[in-house]
Amino acid sequence: MGQIASVIQKASVVQKVGKIVALGASTGAALVTVVSALYSYGVIGKAESHNSIGNIGAAWVGVRPFIDTAFAIGDTTHYAATIADKNGSILVGARPTWTTGDSNVAVVRADGSVIARGPGTTTVSVVVGALVANAKVLVRPRVASVTVSGGGADSVVVVAEGGEIALTARAYDSRGHLVSGRDVVWASDDSSVATLSASGVLTANAAGRTSIMASIDGATGRWGITVITTASALTAVAGTAQRALAGTPLAQPVVVRATSRRGTPASGQRVTFKLADGQGTVEPRTAVTDADGRARTTWTLGDYPGRQTLLASVEQLDSTLAIVAESDPVAANTRVTALVEQLRGRAGEVLSDSVAIRVTDSTGRALADIPVRWTVDDGGSVDALAARTDSMGVMRAQWTLAKRTGAQSLRAHVGAASGARGIAPVVIRATALAGAPTALVIVSGDAQRGAAGAALLKPIVVRVEDANGSGVAGMVVKLAPSNGMVADSALTTNEQGLVKVRWTMGRSAGTHALALRVDGVTKPAKVGARATPAAPANLSFDDAPEPVSPRKSKAKSRYLYAVVTDVYGNVVPDARMLFATKSGSVTPTRAVSDARGRTALTWTPGARPGEQTLTGAVRSTDVTGRYTTMIAGPAHESVHRATSSRQIPVRKGSR
Repeated sequence: MGQIASVIQKASVVQKVGKIVALGASTGAALVTVVSALYSYGVIGKAESHNSIGNIGAAWVGVRPFIDTAFAIGDTTHYAATIADKNGSILVGARPTWTTGDSNVAVVRADGSVIARGPGTTTVSVVVGALVANAKVLVRPRVASVTVSGGGADSVVVVAEGGEIALTARAYDSRGHLVSGRDVVWASDDSSVATLSASGVLTANAAGRTSIMASIDGATGRWGITVITTASALTAVAGTAQRALAGTPLAQPVVVRATSRRGTPASGQRVTFKLADGQGTVEPRTAVTDADGRARTTWTLGDYPGRQTLLASVEQLDSTLAIVAESDPVAANTRVTALVEQLRGRAGEVLSDSVAIRVTDSTGRALADIPVRWTVDDGGSVDALAARTDSMGVMRAQWTLAKRTGAQSLRAHVGAASGARGIAPVVIRATALAGAPTALVIVSGDAQRGAAGAALLKPIVVRVEDANGSGVAGMVVKLAPSNGMVADSALTTNEQGLVKVRWTMGRSAGTHALALRVDGVTKPAKVGARATPAAPANLSFDDAPEPVSPRKSKAKSRYLYAVVTDVYGNVVPDARMLFATKSGSVTPTRAVSDARGRTALTWTPGARPGEQTLTGAVRSTDVTGRYTTMIAGPAHESVHRATSSRQIPVRKGSR
């Protein structure tokens, strides 16, 4: 039993060893297979290239080209990735991942194809596991064609002379994609027809055809432009500001002229004439401008008086020209009445009531918009409150009366026709009254000179005035002379506010004054006059002091003053005198009185005792004077006596 057990045990051991051997053989075969695969894929061994299981074994990755450029949107560039193991052997079958940094610039496909999306620069990356390799792609669209537009789809654009349009140039690459951000250079084949600014604004200069060129990066686009002459202005050159009786043709045709922006004639333009209010007629209604840009028509006014308007317009011009003509009322069909015929007010002031007239036709219908002209006949002024009658046919004015009292008149002239065809003016009257007295004005007679005791040659004329300078009648002027006299101490002003005063000078020579006062006037008036001495009436002699002389005077000489005075005792200057003596001598024998009416004399009587006389006379008068002295003997003194003689008339009215 023991042997059998031993045999069984040995058999069991052999069986286990066999299984182990079999298992070892199987495992070795598997290892051989794994090693072989690792060698094939470059994990072990030194082969130049190996197949790769995914990205296993990748130790380096590279991309080619390093940089590339696309010249149009949609262009495709190709990048290749190289993957190697740690020994530098290229791995076949690796699956890299491709990406771009900015998908707006370019996108990349799984095979490394890069497609341009927009201008710019971006990075193309290849990723293998943790390995990354980068390259760059530049998208720089190249201009292949240029188009020009100006807001329309036509290839040839028509522009009015003087007009402007903004042009736009667009650049495209070879695939037809828009290229932006490039500078445009503009040019015109004929700058006399059209010119362009740097920003592409076209200005039409003159009629004609030309081509516009836009150049961008060497590519050029062209566009046809036609410039035509159009009317940019319409002006009236004849037949304006005319007037005629209502219902009649104007004397001259109406002529308008169409011009271009450069001021040259716009010929061949159609002008239309139209009456604004429907009154009257025009012939023709439309006209074509001639070579000078002129068109004309004949205008017959409507029957209604007042302003009438003709409208003229030209094609391609939005504005309308208005021409106004005056339709004067016909006298036979017009009635003019004054609303107030007689007015009253203070001279120089505005009437409190406005002056007014009313204009109607023969049926009583109010005529509006009729011009009225006012004139004053007697000074003053008038201000129209409007230029024409209102809707009720009424025209008003403010009348300022002249600065004088009495009747004044104002005329209203309706229409402009004159003679038999005109409308007779309407006369409106007013009475100008003076206001309250405010001033005394010296009109004349001031600062006269007159002989003492005599009346002045000219009367003193004084005017009493109101605040407007009008003379105030019926005012009492009170007179108060400082010297002399007046005929009456109170005088009454006449219709012109004047008084005349006769003033007789007083007996004393010198300055005299005359004061004039009126109740209600705070400041009196004052007149001055100078009384001069009257005619010489007396010649007298007075003793004079002995002159101081280095020579000893003669003992018998007499020193005298000859004095000339008038009848009132006023000394008379500038009187010419003659002196004489029968015995002895007198010096001077001729003299003129000074300002004090005297002259100095030296008289040396003769040596004969007895009475001796010195005589004097005022030339051209009968006034004389005598100076008598008695020459006594040696023991007696001389006796002197002076006398004068003249027949002195009595002056009436003197004091």
